[in-house]
Amino acid sequence: MSTDLLGLIIKGRYKLIDERGNGSFGTVYIARDLLSNYVYAAKIMHPDHAYDSELLERFKREAYILQSLNDPHIVRIVDYGNDNNIYFIILYHVDGQNLKDYIVDGPMEPLRALNYILQAAEGLEAAYRRGVVHRDIKPQNLLVSNKGVVKIADFGLSRSNESPTITGSDKFMGTAYYSAPEQVMRGHSADTRSDLYSLAVVLFEVLAGRPPYTGGTAVDIIIKHQSEDIPSICRLRPDLPPEMDAFMQKALAKSPSDRFQTPREFIAALEQVQQRMRGPVPTLPKARLVIVSTGQVFVLGGTKMIVGREDPKHEIHPDIQIDDPTMTLGRKHARLMHVQGTWAIEDRNSRNKTRLNGEILSPYESHPLKDGDILHFGRVEARFEMR
Repeated sequence: MSTDLLGLIIKGRYKLIDERGNGSFGTVYIARDLLSNYVYAAKIMHPDHAYDSELLERFKREAYILQSLNDPHIVRIVDYGNDNNIYFIILYHVDGQNLKDYIVDGPMEPLRALNYILQAAEGLEAAYRRGVVHRDIKPQNLLVSNKGVVKIADFGLSRSNESPTITGSDKFMGTAYYSAPEQVMRGHSADTRSDLYSLAVVLFEVLAGRPPYTGGTAVDIIIKHQSEDIPSICRLRPDLPPEMDAFMQKALAKSPSDRFQTPREFIAALEQVQQRMRGPVPTLPKARLVIVSTGQVFVLGGTKMIVGREDPKHEIHPDIQIDDPTMTLGRKHARLMHVQGTWAIEDRNSRNKTRLNGEILSPYESHPLKDGDILHFGRVEARFEMR
């Protein structure tokens, strides 16, 4: 493992302090921002690749694509550029492990596996909306933070509708274990359905402890993806419901037209399997929170929901994310709860307090809500409504 660049300061501010991963294309370091003292991830292209026009364009395209994506389930770019012929991409650091590390010792508990894959699918949905195809979805490129948030990483092979084709050839790009049949045959033909195929392979692996197709060589594996029947996941995991087999048969279909056509279709189908595994859920009384100034409506769909503002840097993503130009709303300001047939509100020790009909609430004390109650989260006014 090369450590030649350790200690290097890029752009006068990003100091490389540790090496996290080294591949054929580049190296990922931990970098400390000397201006803010924040810790980031720094992807550095191998210096000798700077003279390869195709690799250099691919690196620049990765930065361009990451700039266009803003989603809790995709790594976020901070900075990129060239410093003295050192090409770099600075990313928010994900404190955790990749998904592959979680299954080294065997398969994962099913509901946990589905949770992680559904989060990754949400990331693919965001990419799909921007016309981006990842083309290298695999466990190593799915990062799981210590708070359980999944983020898609490494867009080095990705392409978008807005980016030009870099290579004239239609060569295979990806990883044999996870690549869809059409991606192997025609790399440029890969689309979101190819990414969803790869994600289904990852799901199979985390549930079964191995991918659906294995072999002695990459060619052996590719041929199996193209011609062999889809293995039954339920035979390998008898504790899974038959709906999981049906899901896999569609998600891993040989022809893209026979698969889920969009990430949203994939998510909806997998959520049905998830619900089947969880069992029946009690029906909640219909209620919603209406932001008075904007008319924005939040339907209350969970038994416990955090109200606040999003802070991607610290991995804080409240269930109810309110835009607050007054900057008086806390990141985890309050919590709405459904307890024994009644909705209630609880202040989470917020700096700017939570008020119910004008009364300041004491932190961590539950207060029942009724139709028409007025809540204030800092200066944000909201109305609780039963429907």
